[in-house]
Amino acid sequence: MVIYRPALRFKEGEYTALSSLRADIRAQIIPYFVVPPLRERDPEKGRSLNADEIAYVVGDRIGRHWPILPAYIDVQHVLNDLDDVGLQKLHRQAAQRNSQLIPVVPIGEVGSPVWKSLIRETYPRAAIHISHEDLDDELLIEGLKSLGVAAKDCELFVDFTGAELRPDLATESVAGIIAGLSELAPWGCIIFQASSFPSKNPADAGGECSIPRHEWSIFSGMALTSGIPTARIGFSDFGADSGAISFPKKPSGGRPIPHVRYTTATDTVVIRGASEGEYSPVMRQVLKRLVRHPEFAGETYSVADRELVRAANGYSSVGNATTWRRWNMAHHFVRVVRDLGSLFGVEFPHDARLEIHSQRRLFESMNNGD
Repeated sequence: MVIYRPALRFKEGEYTALSSLRADIRAQIIPYFVVPPLRERDPEKGRSLNADEIAYVVGDRIGRHWPILPAYIDVQHVLNDLDDVGLQKLHRQAAQRNSQLIPVVPIGEVGSPVWKSLIRETYPRAAIHISHEDLDDELLIEGLKSLGVAAKDCELFVDFTGAELRPDLATESVAGIIAGLSELAPWGCIIFQASSFPSKNPADAGGECSIPRHEWSIFSGMALTSGIPTARIGFSDFGADSGAISFPKKPSGGRPIPHVRYTTATDTVVIRGASEGEYSPVMRQVLKRLVRHPEFAGETYSVADRELVRAANGYSSVGNATTWRRWNMAHHFVRVVRDLGSLFGVEFPHDARLEIHSQRRLFESMNNGD
């Protein structure tokens, strides 16, 4: 079965979603952590980090939430904030907390000696990230030589952010690109990375919309018809989010938009709350609409679905923007792993049903002295 490699912005709701997953689901995921620039407000500290702190913070969070299984670490958005010493410190601290980390080298950095040194001294393997617009056979081969790594020990992420992702137009083209790269060198894996989710919330206030999962349609069509061994191809989206990763120069502030993003077999359903009204009741209504939605998978589908049902029915808090991202992502991770499994005849059982209604009646009877 193909391993799932979600690209994540290293937000609190994302790494806590990962750590909430069942072991059998986690085993099918290699997360791709994108380290934010220093100007980004740190969710746990409530402020921006400095160059000395970020190495320890990144390592600590990986160690707490993904300490054993492989993961990628992409620092291209923080390169302008760190010198070579700072870059080496960040990677070494992270590798101490998880020895299975794989550094992602931006294609524009493959000639830098610091990466060759890091790979030789800290990591047994590497990955290269390249936009589909920058693909160049000679550049990739020279990049392998500069990094001093064999192709079999290097994975290649081909990012199709910004490309036309209509499956009827793109599937054959993407399959041809992946096949050509497979012939170029015996890469450890070639990963198709893309998302059709927009960069701005697509639903109107109080409304609902569905965004087709074109990236999944393209990959599943390609995986079944390309003839490339499944061990050498991979799938990477951006969770329930856009592929256009950007970090604002100033904090957004203000009230977060009450909404959920819920991944189905073919779409991402976005349900948005009213723009006015008290925060908790508005979000509770959003969750009620979700659990009544015909595409809702049910409370046994994942731990996130169980929490969504509990919150919708008033048994737990509706949380905040970090909670919503955790729900969105945790459900999405399970959905994609199940989707990948279905392509190759692998099934993952649902969770046990939690009888929340009978439990509440029990607590009420205890409180009443019955």
